[in-house]
Amino acid sequence: MDMSVEETSVPSRGAEGSARRFSVNELNSAIHTQFRSCHEGHKPHAGLDPTRASTGVVWCSERAYEHGFLEEPEAWANLGQGAPEVEDDIEGCFERPKTIDVSINGREYGPTAGIKPLRAAVAKLYNEHHRQGKDSQYSWENVCIVPGGRAGLIRIAAVLGQVYLGYFIPDYTAYNEMLSLFKNFASIPVPLSREDNYHIHPQKIEEEITRGTSVIITSNPRNPTGQVITNPELAKIQDICRDRATLIMDEFYAGYNYTSKCDGTVVSAAENIVNVDDDDVLIIDGLTKRFRLPGWRVAWIVGPKEFIKAIGSCGSYLDGGTNVPFQEAAIAMLDPPKVLDEMKALQTHFKAKRDFVVQRLREMGFGIEERFVPNSTFYMWLDLRCLPDAINDGLNFFQACLAEKTIVVPGIFFDLNPSKRRDLFDSPCHHYVRLSYGPRWDVLKKGLDGIERVVKKYTKK
Repeated sequence: MDMSVEETSVPSRGAEGSARRFSVNELNSAIHTQFRSCHEGHKPHAGLDPTRASTGVVWCSERAYEHGFLEEPEAWANLGQGAPEVEDDIEGCFERPKTIDVSINGREYGPTAGIKPLRAAVAKLYNEHHRQGKDSQYSWENVCIVPGGRAGLIRIAAVLGQVYLGYFIPDYTAYNEMLSLFKNFASIPVPLSREDNYHIHPQKIEEEITRGTSVIITSNPRNPTGQVITNPELAKIQDICRDRATLIMDEFYAGYNYTSKCDGTVVSAAENIVNVDDDDVLIIDGLTKRFRLPGWRVAWIVGPKEFIKAIGSCGSYLDGGTNVPFQEAAIAMLDPPKVLDEMKALQTHFKAKRDFVVQRLREMGFGIEERFVPNSTFYMWLDLRCLPDAINDGLNFFQACLAEKTIVVPGIFFDLNPSKRRDLFDSPCHHYVRLSYGPRWDVLKKGLDGIERVVKKYTKK
């Protein structure tokens, strides 16, 4: 029988109230549903894949918005966002600029690799803090300025060839998106063990290279575990990789180092490089964390000139480069003696906050062994298995904290799983949350009070 379109379709209301047509059988047909899910052009909002839209931290914020965080943020304690306090209240730290002078050059498009004076200032900082007495020194050509750490990672990913790229579990949530978006390399997961505090051993690096991994990415200091690989072990890892693999070292938390009595020392792979143009080590850092300016979106990549040239060029089609006036304002902040004083003050302040958090959590009943106390960053990788069953996994604990106007991040988001290979309950990160002690003291105390209420509530049950 010849039927018209109107007779063979049924309307469905979209978000704006407009009618969307489906075939008569589609809404109750498994094969129709399967077809639509496999063909992007036949989905509502053709081509959209909303699963790629946010990282774990953003997802947590969105859930908090549903509970009133957006309307009344001052009533909440956000211990989920990976941001340090940005106020000028830390004793010994220099005051941040409150105004930015915009030069004539600042009105123009800037070079996609960054302005030369800032590139030179970054090179000078690394040479004076990590390359003293070494024959091979960084120059401005070894530095690329990028609009934030994620932009830097994406630029690096864009210039990689057909390689195996090894990444560790757990690690920084935003790596997940980078590893899944780019198809020019194959991502290889490397699970680490809770028993040895998720440590990256030189032997593990050797094993990965032996099986064909030629690019390795990791945060150091480690996000979310709060641990840092120090020398001589870091040097040994770099020796193993030399001429065999490219190391991508995310050092955004390098300033938060408590292993050297808060003397301002920053742990960096730059110290162990033999030749700055031959050693395939790419270091990512910036103003975001240790200079406490996440809103500026000024970061850098330090590495061999050949890498830096390619990374600088691809910015022309990826992000267009970093804001020029903020680059100009950043130059004065990178004076090496000034940075050393800044790091001393930073480490003293955040170590005190770390000690406070550990003490409060232990008083609540969390059995935090000394070996799991963070020796860097401003994160606590909190094991929930001591809690009642109803809240001893990251997602349920997160949900319970929302009821107390407190935000943490479920550990599952740090289980980098770009191909969705594992089921949720098979994740080694399932019973953890990441708690940030980056916020101000008053926010930190409010958040710990909220966590304590959650623990008491469910323990009574």
